[in-house]
Amino acid sequence: MYTYSVPKHVTVEDKPTGRKGGIEPDLFCIFKGSPFWIEIQRNQYSEQKMQAKINLYEEFFFSDEWKALHWQPEERSPIFPSVILITPVRYAVTSDHIRIIQVASIHELMEKYKNSSKQTKEAKSRPSASPGGIKINLT
Repeated sequence: MYTYSVPKHVTVEDKPTGRKGGIEPDLFCIFKGSPFWIEIQRNQYSEQKMQAKINLYEEFFFSDEWKALHWQPEERSPIFPSVILITPVRYAVTSDHIRIIQVASIHELMEKYKNSSKQTKEAKSRPSASPGGIKINLT
């Protein structure tokens, strides 16, 4: 991570719920301005076990306890961190409420981020034709 940017508010083996059996990410940090809980999975687990982990994050999301965590921005609405699964295996885990990012390494994450950021910029700068034939630059 330090190769790309110095993370802030780094907490190893974060236990934001303060109790055993809740979410226990390997790391919490704010990286490039965004909060992340990072799960490093070097062993292969079953899909059910990984989905159970994601379900714990969803339970924490619905508890609203996360809104009072010390790193939350004071000037904006609370932000629920994205969950990064660093694993060589792609799991079929889903959530309708939290963002899950699966990558094999931070380098892969940065490559994805760079490409999606570039595509977003290109899409915004591409002129669009309105029905009357007038081009509008969406920047």
